[in-house]
Amino acid sequence: MNSQSTHSRFTRTSAALGLILGAALIGATTAQAGPGMGGHGGPDMDVGAKVEYMTKQLDLTAEQQEQVRAILEKTRQEQMRLRQENRAQIDALLTEEQKAKRTERQLKAVNRQVERLTDQLDLTDEQAGQLKALFTEQRQSRALTRAQMHERMAAILTAEQLAELDEGRGRRGGYGQGRGDCPGY
Repeated sequence: MNSQSTHSRFTRTSAALGLILGAALIGATTAQAGPGMGGHGGPDMDVGAKVEYMTKQLDLTAEQQEQVRAILEKTRQEQMRLRQENRAQIDALLTEEQKAKRTERQLKAVNRQVERLTDQLDLTDEQAGQLKALFTEQRQSRALTRAQMHERMAAILTAEQLAELDEGRGRRGGYGQGRGDCPGY
């Protein structure tokens, strides 16, 4: 084998290895949980927290941060659109009985979530009702981002309750949709 073909093979192998390592690094930073990110980069992700985490882990420049923010925001919007499209397609397949069953499951999940928060934060009946309405809206439309949900919850909860909620969610790994519930269901 001549040195030119060896050099060419080495260059291709190096390039492929670089791509694989780069993809692995990006995948790892996307999948790893940072504070308040829930360990995933789904449509509910907090883009700001993800950019902050990646900046800390990868020492991104200001320009890179803005580029990453734009990419993540575009991806989040596309994921939300696809989720809504999937939901409409699935709805078209379901019978009325199946839709009613899904709605019942969603309401049970909302009730469990509100019950947990009532126990954890000592919610008033009014706060529990407002959160139930908010969670029901989110489960039905999935239009609110994690940041928007937090903002809406902040308007319902006291400062102390919000701090306790944030502290508890930080320990558990972020904002979840409820245990055992399929987010896209």
